[in-house]
Amino acid sequence: MLNNIKKSLVLLSALAMTISLVAIEDAYKAGKDSQKAADLQETEKRLDDQIRQVSERLQALYTLRDIAPKVKLTPTQTVFATGKDEDGEYIELQAYTFNSQSFNYAKPVGTAVKTMRLYFSGKNLSRIKTIVDDQNFYEQYKYYTKASHPNPVQGNPNELLLQTSFNKPTEIAEKTPDYKVKLADIENDPTNPNRLKFKRDYYIENLIYFEKLFRFTFEFQKRGASNGDVETINRLKKSLRY
Repeated sequence: MLNNIKKSLVLLSALAMTISLVAIEDAYKAGKDSQKAADLQETEKRLDDQIRQVSERLQALYTLRDIAPKVKLTPTQTVFATGKDEDGEYIELQAYTFNSQSFNYAKPVGTAVKTMRLYFSGKNLSRIKTIVDDQNFYEQYKYYTKASHPNPVQGNPNELLLQTSFNKPTEIAEKTPDYKVKLADIENDPTNPNRLKFKRDYYIENLIYFEKLFRFTFEFQKRGASNGDVETINRLKKSLRY
């Protein structure tokens, strides 16, 4: 009787293992089949359309450029500025935080700054630049990464140019990056869909994040002006007492 029970347990264990292996193999095949090249192309096309849509909303913020000299209020831990470089004049927002020691989070030892620059030709958005400057004085590292996106509303997002540098001053990192690649040249196949991941997991979220910051900045200026109007009216109303 005991031998029969042991045989049954061994048989059940073997059967369970066989089922598990089959299930794993089927899941693996399903995963591979769901990432055919045609599917990747269709997914990427939808992502490209979404990038253009968000870029179009950013384009509508040319009005913020027009009031740039009057901008005084921005969201928390952001800085608004204007400037000019080799690609023309721009408005930018910097969002910053502080890097802390790994064993003492209360002690800041560096900064992490991400910046978005919007370049306009008239009312058209001609370029978007995203810059990430991450440095830690204690651990002695500095990463400078930039994504430059030409003609974001009408063009192909694959024209976007990526570059990164390690432990170089910003001026040198700008001119002689350690790594430079066009998004179109980044691998994007069923095994390594890196270009798709860049668009889906980072770039669209980055555009939406900064769109909110730029919109908040614009609304804050309107609110500030409105507060001034309200204060003036209230002062005049109070004068009726005498």
